[in-house]
Order: sequence, then C-alpha cells, then structure tokens
Amino acid sequence: MSYGYFDSENKEYVITNPRTPTPWINYIGGGNYGGIVSQTGGGYSFDGDPRFKRVLRYRYNSIPEDQPGRYIYLRDIDNNNYWSATWQPVKADFDEYVCRHGLGYTTIEQKKDDIVTSVTYFVPGNESLEIWQLNVKNLGEETRHLSLYTYAEFSFFDAVKDQQNVDWTQQIQQGEFEDNILFWNAFMKNWEYIFMTSSIQVTSYETSRERFVGCYRDLSNPIAVEESNCSNYLAQRGNGVGCLNHEIKLEPGCEKEIIYILGTTPSKQTVKEKISSFLDPEQVEQEKEGLKKYWDNFLSSCEVDTPDPEMNLMLNTWNQYQCKTTFNWSRFVSLYQLGINRGMGFRDSAQDVLGVMHAIPDECRELIIKLFKIQHQDGHAYHLYYPLTGEGTTGEAGVDGSVDWYSDDHLWIIISVAAYLKETGDFDFLTEVVPYADNQGEGTVLEHLCKALEFTENHKGKHNIPLAGFADWNDTINLDNGNGVAESVWTGMLYCYALKEMLDLLEYLGENQLVTRYQEYYQSQREAINKYAWDGDWYLRAYDDNGEPLGSQHCEHGKIFLNPQSWSIMAGIADNKQQQRLLQKVDEMLNTEFGVVLVYPAYHKYDPEKGGITTYPPGAKENGGIFLHTNPWLIIAETMLGNGNRAYQYYRKLLPPLKNDIADRYEIEPYVYCQNILGKEHPQFGLGRNSWLTGTAAWMYRAAVYYILGVRPTYDGLIIDPVVPSSWENFSIKRKFRGKVIEINCIKSDRNYIRINGVGEKSGNKVSLSELTEDINRLEVYYT
Repeated sequence: MSYGYFDSENKEYVITNPRTPTPWINYIGGGNYGGIVSQTGGGYSFDGDPRFKRVLRYRYNSIPEDQPGRYIYLRDIDNNNYWSATWQPVKADFDEYVCRHGLGYTTIEQKKDDIVTSVTYFVPGNESLEIWQLNVKNLGEETRHLSLYTYAEFSFFDAVKDQQNVDWTQQIQQGEFEDNILFWNAFMKNWEYIFMTSSIQVTSYETSRERFVGCYRDLSNPIAVEESNCSNYLAQRGNGVGCLNHEIKLEPGCEKEIIYILGTTPSKQTVKEKISSFLDPEQVEQEKEGLKKYWDNFLSSCEVDTPDPEMNLMLNTWNQYQCKTTFNWSRFVSLYQLGINRGMGFRDSAQDVLGVMHAIPDECRELIIKLFKIQHQDGHAYHLYYPLTGEGTTGEAGVDGSVDWYSDDHLWIIISVAAYLKETGDFDFLTEVVPYADNQGEGTVLEHLCKALEFTENHKGKHNIPLAGFADWNDTINLDNGNGVAESVWTGMLYCYALKEMLDLLEYLGENQLVTRYQEYYQSQREAINKYAWDGDWYLRAYDDNGEPLGSQHCEHGKIFLNPQSWSIMAGIADNKQQQRLLQKVDEMLNTEFGVVLVYPAYHKYDPEKGGITTYPPGAKENGGIFLHTNPWLIIAETMLGNGNRAYQYYRKLLPPLKNDIADRYEIEPYVYCQNILGKEHPQFGLGRNSWLTGTAAWMYRAAVYYILGVRPTYDGLIIDPVVPSSWENFSIKRKFRGKVIEINCIKSDRNYIRINGVGEKSGNKVSLSELTEDINRLEVYYT
C-alpha cells in the first residue's frame, strides 16, 4: 500500500498515515547543528558532532519504536483527555493527520476533537538551535481550555558515555530555570548548556524524566500530563528533560502560536541575548523563507527536463537534497548509523563531494582539505574522522592485529580533487600546503595526491596487484589473515582510474615528467590485471591470503562479483571483446527486478578466510544483496559503451518513487536512496534498509546527469555527450558553470553537432570556455 505522495510544487513528501513500515525520516540543519525528525516526531539532535555533542537522546531499535523525539502533549483541562501533536507517543485516535517532509524542515499537522495542531521543526541558518513552531486552532463551537507540555530528553554531550557510564553522567548533571529558559548542564560547568525556552511565559516546568513520566509508566501516559502536575523541580541528578507547560484558552475559531527553541549555548547570558529575535513569529517566518531561498538556489545549480517524470523528480529535488545530507554527515548519523561507534568516512566523504560539486564547490574544497589532514605522510589515510575534534581513526581495521589500513581510501581523494578542478578551474588549489596526519611535515595538495598513488604502487603483491590491506571498498572482504599476500583486483582497477584522472590533470598542466611516470604505472597495472585477473568471461575480485582467487568461474560460491566488471570499463582495462562478454554475464547472472546484486551465488556458510562477507546470510548486504552504491558504476560503464537503453533500465530499477506503491514490501522511505535491498537469494527479496546516508546518492546523481544525460565539466569547458534511451526525442538541462548559466536543449538527430547561442554548427561534443561568451549561454545539441 501507499503511505503518502509527492507534492512536487512544494518540494515535499506528504505522509498521510503515520504507521509507516519503518520510521520515515527527514534531516533538519545544514551540517552543523541539526538532527533527524521522523513522521511522528521521533528522532534526535546534535551540534556539530553526534558523537561528542549530542543534544537529544534516542533509543535505537527499541520497543516502542521510534522514541523519544520532539513531542508536544495537549490535555483538555475540562475532560482530562490528552494526546500528542505528532501522534506518537500517545498514539491517540485522530480525525486527520499529515506529515510534510520538506527541504530542511518537517511539518506535522493533526486534527482531533475539533483541535487542529501544526508543528514545524527546522534550524535557522547556521545557528546552534532548532525551532518548534506550534499553531493550535479551535474549530469547534465551544471555548477550549488546553494544557500543553513539551518533551525533549536531554543527552550527555558524549553520546557513548551517556549510554555506557550512566552512574557518572547521571550524577553530575542538573537543571536550572531562569528568565523563562530551562538549562541543563554538568555541575562542573565545563561544557556548554543545553537550553529550552518558549515565546510565552511558562505556567510550570519539569526537568526530571522520572518526575515527568512517573514510576512504571512510559511516554504514552506520563504522570505529569495525566495528572496535570509539573512540579517546577530542578533536578540535581538523573535524566534531564525539557518540559515547558503552558495553559491556554481558545475561543471558537481562535488560534494560538507558540515558538519553542531548543539548542546549545556557551553561557546563559549568550542565549538570553540571542533568542529574543527567534521567539518573534514574524522573524520565524523570515527564517523559514530564508531556508526556502537557500534550497531554491542550491537546486537551481542544475535543473533537468526529461521525458521521465520520476527521473525529473529525483534529479531536480530529492537526489540533490540527499546528496547534500550525505555531504554533511557521510555515514555517521542516521537511524541505522547511530552517530556513536564511527565518524565521518574518508572514502565516503571523498565520494559524497561528487554529488554536490556543481552546487557548493567552495564547501567541497573545505571538506577536501579536512580529508588531506587525515592522510599520512606515506600516502595512506585514516578510515574515519570526527568533525568536532578532527581526530582520525582506522575504524575496525587493526583491532585483531591485522593491517590497519584500507587499500582504497587514499585513492578516492584524487577523484574528488579532479572533480573540484574541473568544476572551478581553481588550479591554485594544487599549491595549497596541508599538514599530514602523523606529524611528519606537510605537503602541497599535488604532493598529497602523488603520495596517495605512491602508497599503492609501493604496496603490491606477487601478481603486481595492490595488497588488500584490512579491506577495500567492500569492508566485509577481509582477506589478510596474517600472510600479508592477499590482493584486491578491484583496488587495482580503482588505482588505474585514479591514475587516468591524474594523467588528464598533469597533461593539462604540462607536468611531463610526472605524466611519463604515471603512464608507466598505469600500463603496468593494466597488464597485470589482464594477465592475472581475467577469468575467461569476467574479472576476478581478489586473491586471498593463500593465493586463491575470489570471483572465479571455478568457485562454488562467489563466482562473479559486480565491481570488477564495471570498473574494468571505467578504468579502461578491458578491451572491446572483454567488455561485451562481461556485461552480458552481469546481466544474465546478477540482474534482478530491484537492481543488480553485488555477488552471485552468495556464500552459504561462514568462512573466516573471507571475512565479514560470509557473516551475512545469502542475499543480505554484501553477500548477494543489491548494494545500491555499486549499481551506478555499472550504469556509467554501460554509457561509456554507448548502451543507453540498458543503462537507463538499470537506472529506473533503483528509483525510489517507483517503490511508493510497494511500501509494505520495500519498507523504507520512497523519496531517498537506501544502501541495500535484500537480494534474490533472500526470502525477503526487495526489502530495503539503511536509507539516506549512502554513496548511492552521489553516484546515482553523477550517473544520471554526467553520463546518461551526458553533461560534465572538463578543465577547459563542458562535454555534452548524451547516452539516453532510444525512445527519447529530446530533453533539456540548465546548469550553472564557472559563473555562467548554460541552457542546453538536446535533440535527437541523424548526426552530431552543436549550435552555440543560435550561431553556426560545431562538430564534436565539447564546448570550450572561450565559446561560452554570454552570461546565459544557449546550446542546441543534436545527438544520434
């Protein structure tokens, strides 16, 4: 069944039934203060770093599900009935319910017993606070007396200590109340305050969860609401909450607006000076309008109009919105990644910039610099880092005494830098000096890139293929069991791809000596892969620590892996005959109605010599699941060979809006991509998980715009090379590039040429910067 629909005009997904199969969430905030909001108000907040500066608690994978959150209870003083404005946690029957997930905000509207409530959650600009804008209206014919109660459950800033050292954290925290502001902080005052306030004077308040909820009760029937009793208690220990109680009277037809603010502040005085403007309803409306203008500007960097409405919906709104979210938070904080046991990923962030480079190149530049700061002098990089502290870690690598580096992490940054330079032409960036993570000096950006290549070149196995390290992109293939000889064929392909990117850049810059060196590296690696990894119909995935192959036709399980096949084409390794054979095998053996699985047949029992991939049952995640991140690489490979129909078919299979009417099977949000869908060997084939924070977002955007529609920047211009389905007659795309607007109308024809601003005919598929002479340039691209 369907639980909602797309409102394209307002750029919202509208949920009309709160009982979705899983929590369907949205993000608020632009990458600093922010958080997650579900369709029933569940979720949590954090300020800059969800591990080290958590604001609100959340109980993951719990019963009742999706609690706590940002709640507002309403109690009818005359008849003692009570409910919550977000349906949860009371779950009272309602007359009408709508949740609108928009760009950077969520609005939940509900009608019950002639009382209509609307609460909007959002973060204004770059402030360290969030606004809850509540409107309550009486549609009945009698005066209503209502008591309102907020509920926000505070976390200790260090989210791990909040869960694992509860004696200490609960003993040291305490509440204060001054000037209509509720504060929560540690006794030592070493950290900032969490605060909560409202636009009207509170009637009473509560700071203790125990006093608010009551003994052996829960959030569906808290004693403070049921008995209308907030004690004005200032907790000196325990679990802190933000409960602000207001009593209001509503005549028939009248309404009341209350603004609540939740956030962090370095001092009481600072917040008192700041909050007054945000408590003004007119200012709140201005902040909401500013949020809308931000997203309108962001999305205007690239707009498409194709014959496919779902493709348009994703590329013009939801795919770009998700790309910005992954740029903000990598794989750090969602309902699946808990913001606790890992930080921002190096390889993840390096790929996430690819999805937003066209819109926020300056912010991408800043993130790339942060990544260089966790690269070691020898060229490899930390796997993770924490945004608040800048600390880098190797994650799981090395915990069992094995190698503590991933074979691929450091290579991704080369692709990121190339994308930045193509978008901006800012070649001075290559001379910026950035320190290494291990206090071994510093180097220019170009030197950092060269170090990355040299690390791989210096860490190869007996087949001249890169050593596997702890893992490569597939974190679950852990082949180094102590012999130190396991090799990753796929990392060799990524290495070739990175070398090609470097060669294009260095040739453009005229760095001939480096060009010669890297051409030799590339040819040597390409020859080794074709000599030792071509298996007759497709490429191997790896060699294990005993020298045995993975991904061979001779293997009982794990015969064929997807990634080596797509990357052999992307990196220019396979010849024409090999390309056609391996793509046909991919279609025959890996393709399904919901996407292409990562490996087939799946492994059927645990094998410690292969590692984490065999800990999953067949068809789950990396073990034969549809790992969506990998599918756009296949799409790109198909377009590189001119296979527009098949590339488009693969693209359509993954589109979230097409899952809207099968939500009970798919379960997760139908407006963003997920990380994985259970594969054809699993009994729950088609079920999705781990939505929002996935590299799928950036790569699906890149596959669609840069390769299917074919508009991509170069160091000195634009390439327009569509590889679209044969049924399309035309499409258009408007893109901002180097301070100009490029309006491109693509028309199917019997020959290829371009008209620039209505003048002449230009052969080929490239327009140089010197030819883009107007502020708004109009291109007519005729393609076969």
